[in-house]
Amino acid sequence: MKIILTAIIILSIALCWGNQEQKEMSPLQKYFAEQSSENFLNAYNSLNTQVAEDEASNSISLAMLLFYEMEKQLKNAEETATDLNPGQKFQYANLLLALNRFEESVKIYDMLNTASPKWSCPWRHKGEAYFQMNELEKAEEALLMAIETREEHYDAYVMLADVQAALGRFDDALKTLELGFTYKGKDIEDPDQEVNDLDVQFLYLNLLQKNGKTTEYSTLREKLEKIVPGDDRLNP
Repeated sequence: MKIILTAIIILSIALCWGNQEQKEMSPLQKYFAEQSSENFLNAYNSLNTQVAEDEASNSISLAMLLFYEMEKQLKNAEETATDLNPGQKFQYANLLLALNRFEESVKIYDMLNTASPKWSCPWRHKGEAYFQMNELEKAEEALLMAIETREEHYDAYVMLADVQAALGRFDDALKTLELGFTYKGKDIEDPDQEVNDLDVQFLYLNLLQKNGKTTEYSTLREKLEKIVPGDDRLNP
């Protein structure tokens, strides 16, 4: 709410300043006078052109326009959430997750879990939301459901290992991750698009160390030193 109010205040100042310099309303002013799709597109195209000509003086206005429109559309989605089809609900929840609006995203994932309990992806993403909220037990429960509903769900294993490590259960975490490795490339999703393999390797390195697997740890560490020499994660 504070962000929205700040945005409105900044834009109000900008609009008032613009009124002192010109009598005709700018496309941005027209959008805030009437927030139609046509006025949004006109304001966006106008500001986008101005940014290309003078980035410093117009990029903030463009960002604020996009932010305000996004908030408006998210509000519309919230009001019609129950009427969205499953794919739309999933996209909406994922957007909320990306915006760090975790509690809101969980509510939508809950709807999907109830309506489509065997759909693995909403379980996995709900696990991520709970993980970000530091509700680790709930995160583990959701991720276990993701794996139960799709055994080869590789990135669910990776995140579950992360959660179990955060819970201090390093033995479980190592077993989970190594089991996940057996499904890498066998899932319907591209593993490289779902998780960063380098991050996974550093997670594995940490778990090998925590579990006293000195030989495997040294071998992997030597490999990573060649790939990313000087990475801070090489010296935990």
